[in-house]
Amino acid sequence: MENHDLYTQFGIPKPPAFSTTLEVYVCEQNNELRLIIAHHLEKLGFRSVRTARDGRVALKELKLKPAHIVLVGDETPTITGLDMTKEFREQPSLSRGALVLITKPVGKNEVMLALETGVDDLLLRPIAAADIMPRMRSAYGTFTNPKNPERVYEYAKAKLRAGDLEGAKVVYEALSLATEKAARPFIGLARVAQAQKNLPEALRFASEGVARNENYVHAFALRAEILLAMGDVPGATKDFETAVGLSPLNVIRYEGCCDILVSVQKFEECIEILEKGIKAGLRHPYIIERLGFCHFQKKEFSAALKHLKEAVRMDPQNITYLNSLAICLRDSKEYDEAISIYNKILKMEPEAYQILFNKSLVFYYKGDQAETKRLLHKVLKIRPDFQKARDKLVELGEHPDELSKSADVPPTKASA
Repeated sequence: MENHDLYTQFGIPKPPAFSTTLEVYVCEQNNELRLIIAHHLEKLGFRSVRTARDGRVALKELKLKPAHIVLVGDETPTITGLDMTKEFREQPSLSRGALVLITKPVGKNEVMLALETGVDDLLLRPIAAADIMPRMRSAYGTFTNPKNPERVYEYAKAKLRAGDLEGAKVVYEALSLATEKAARPFIGLARVAQAQKNLPEALRFASEGVARNENYVHAFALRAEILLAMGDVPGATKDFETAVGLSPLNVIRYEGCCDILVSVQKFEECIEILEKGIKAGLRHPYIIERLGFCHFQKKEFSAALKHLKEAVRMDPQNITYLNSLAICLRDSKEYDEAISIYNKILKMEPEAYQILFNKSLVFYYKGDQAETKRLLHKVLKIRPDFQKARDKLVELGEHPDELSKSADVPPTKASA
């Protein structure tokens, strides 16, 4: 079956014509180049042009609001342009548009690799302003061509996102017949079976995807999730390691692996995978912080503090990292330093009631009940229904509704 027949079969609507009304997103590390491209597009009349320097940030923003055309640099921080392309194609939560890779002049093999990865066209450095529109037009034409199956895959992903599992299954089955050697339809079918809680079937489809393409990152990552859900920790860890080995400089891959391993308290396995990222040269604060967090969970406080302090040095305004460090300092009985960290957070977010609560616990462990109570009442002035604070006040012999007169924060709306 031809791909254009699939568009007809499923009633996939025609995309909008190429015009300046299309949403455009530019992700490029070089600040000057990013601003030049955005300025040129606005001069050409494009009404919506968004930009980012960091690939991880761009993916999060595009998950919330997709773009028709994405121009992405080949060496964006935290994730390369090609790895971003893989995420666009495979993550069900992402709706992709036409993809233009901004890159230095490359040879035939590199061009073929980019096209096979899912790039629709290339914009070569040094960039001439006159080249931007033609490359965008070409990429959009490639992506929207009825002979290209990409929008059929996007249609299946949309079904998955909407919870129409049977509808998604029908589309992936049709794609498996239209592209007989492709692994992607089987990974889609595995995701459907996983959502249906049919893990043996999901494992069978994921393994078929792995067998068809041994370099398919998402096939290994998905099979690892399924194996872990089935209780096969060694098998899952092996597949997670293979996935990060195939994309060793992609922070998104480590996030996916670690979130799942941490959720089932497999901290040692998570440490092994994170250390592979360090050895590959990926010293991103997320990797460092997660290492510290996992060591903390294993009560290896010395190693935890070393990594958490480094993560905070790398990203000193990150409240999550600061909070992780403060909790570790508290449990290491370094109370004064923990309080200092909490004070730093509260200067940035004065009404962060969860941080205030954590700070109250430090005083509780120090044996200062008066300050503990004062802070707990302060928490409840910000968030009256915060149950942990109420419970702690009851434990300390106070009725939680007897708000302390000493609290210096007036009643306000709950902090988000």
